[in-house]
Amino acid sequence: MSTRFPLRLFALPVAFALFLGLGQGIAWAEPKGFNLLEELEQALVSLADKVRPAVVSLSPYVPPSPSIRKQDSLNKGRPNNAGAGVIIDAENGYIATNSHVVRSSDKIQVTLFGGKKVVGHVVGTDDDTDLAVVKIPVESSLTSVQFGDSSALRVGQMVVAVGNPYGLSETMTMGIISGLNRENVNLSRYEDFIQTDASINPGNSGGPLLNIRGEVIGINTAIINYAQNIGFSIPANIVKRITTQLLENGEVRRGWLGVGIEVVKPELAAKVDVPEGNGVLINSVFEGDPAERAGLRVGDIILKIGGVAVNSPTRMIRIIGVISPGQTIQLDILRDGKPQTIPVKLDNYPKKNSKQASLSNPHEKFPALGIELEPASGEIDNSDKGLVIKEVIIGSVAESKGLKPGDKILAVNGDSIMSHTQYENIIGKIQQGASVFLLLTRNEKKFHLTLVREN
Repeated sequence: MSTRFPLRLFALPVAFALFLGLGQGIAWAEPKGFNLLEELEQALVSLADKVRPAVVSLSPYVPPSPSIRKQDSLNKGRPNNAGAGVIIDAENGYIATNSHVVRSSDKIQVTLFGGKKVVGHVVGTDDDTDLAVVKIPVESSLTSVQFGDSSALRVGQMVVAVGNPYGLSETMTMGIISGLNRENVNLSRYEDFIQTDASINPGNSGGPLLNIRGEVIGINTAIINYAQNIGFSIPANIVKRITTQLLENGEVRRGWLGVGIEVVKPELAAKVDVPEGNGVLINSVFEGDPAERAGLRVGDIILKIGGVAVNSPTRMIRIIGVISPGQTIQLDILRDGKPQTIPVKLDNYPKKNSKQASLSNPHEKFPALGIELEPASGEIDNSDKGLVIKEVIIGSVAESKGLKPGDKILAVNGDSIMSHTQYENIIGKIQQGASVFLLLTRNEKKFHLTLVREN
């Protein structure tokens, strides 16, 4: 060891000198593949030149006043709700972004490439997919982007994200597609995300994820705060469909079946001879909704919807959500182990009195079951037991099971509910992830439902 160590120290500067060789007349040979790296570099530079003019910065518009200007001069940080957007129609000034970027703001300050600021307005939002469209006046020539086909994506493809992380405008980062069809990450109701390791930070929300051709393959929407290099984007095909509806209707219209569903447990799957991971079990059917009118029952297992296989509650919600209200679909089900096909005419998905969960942590500020309650009639007394559901949190297990504002909870785990305090005491003793058995009424009819405590 004592003889080799000095030789290694000597070899390092000699090798470095040989590598440089500039003043010694030593010729430097380009490494194999160097031209390929130069071509890749030039492709990325060209891509940046092509797409950055189509990416904008968005923040809530605040009318100017002396006090506000003074406040702004003291606070140089990133504005609340600041995010990015991408111009999808240069001729008419339409911009796609996330709904959480423009939430609670009718007017939006838009900073264009080069720093010019204009005021736009929100055309429409869709909290269920976290997408929105903003329109700005077209006072000069704008640059728009082209959409790619997100259904053709493959894990390992190179991607580029463009946005305004922490107010650093026109920032471009590079990575790969790390995963596809990601769901159950509690970011929105309809989850089918592209996962990427391209660096995404606050301020990237609403900006584009692009392939190496410069086509938009997704809209960046969120990151996992406690992880590194795990970001999620909404696939381009979903973005195209939702933005088209927002531009045409100002809202998104989705189908509604009216059932509560859950996974098919292994013991039930074995009993009815269904491969594990196939189908979803109906655990409740709501009065007056399409499922009840069509004759669906608690205990039915839905295998296919319109010929498309169903393998999870999330996937079923997604399939129903892309079908237009009023359309009749064929449901392939198992009832008592026997296959049947039942036609169902879908209603319009009810949105009234629902609200979107926080994207950073959907259940951080909301109750354990994803519902907010109020007394049945002003103040609860011994003659009027129960609590009425006031709001259902979108993306919660309660919402996926079909609970609605107006449903009344009579009992939890067999205990009659007489007050909100009693309800909180019962729920407080139930561990996260444990089952909660509810007795409810809707339109004076009782039904039972099993939920899972989420937080």
